[in-house]
Amino acid sequence: MKIKYFSSVKFIWKGMLGYVAYVSIFPAFLSPLINRLRGVKIKNIFKTYIAPNVLIDSLFPELVTIEDYVYITRGVKIICHTNYTPPIQKILNRENTTGPVHIKEGAFIGVNSIIMPNVTIGKCAIVAAGSVVTNDVEDFSVVGGNPAKFIKKIRERQ
Repeated sequence: MKIKYFSSVKFIWKGMLGYVAYVSIFPAFLSPLINRLRGVKIKNIFKTYIAPNVLIDSLFPELVTIEDYVYITRGVKIICHTNYTPPIQKILNRENTTGPVHIKEGAFIGVNSIIMPNVTIGKCAIVAAGSVVTNDVEDFSVVGGNPAKFIKKIRERQ
């Protein structure tokens, strides 16, 4: 099924809201509120921090879940889809691939990190600045690099 993205009112609305969320600075709950309106699953907008210049998937924000006490710093990109070029579409027989992103309670996502589709960031996990996260991150773990690799545990589960 082909979606006419740029002629879809829903797409344009999500895009406009996404831009406002991207540039919002104050108050702190504004970006989580706008992203929730776009479809991002955010339980409590007052217990989530999303810095300015954070891009949450432009086409499928409803595939993103952000739990309480998550801190997402500047320049982070959360991607839930891959759009293919026409030749690749012919080979794969599809226009895109999508996958959810789940960021669990207390996680910290460092500056300019990229979270790819089909990834869960564990409870109280830390993603180092500039990381590209392509696989799940365990609870209470620190990951970093491109692609992000396990660095250490910050504590054992209780």
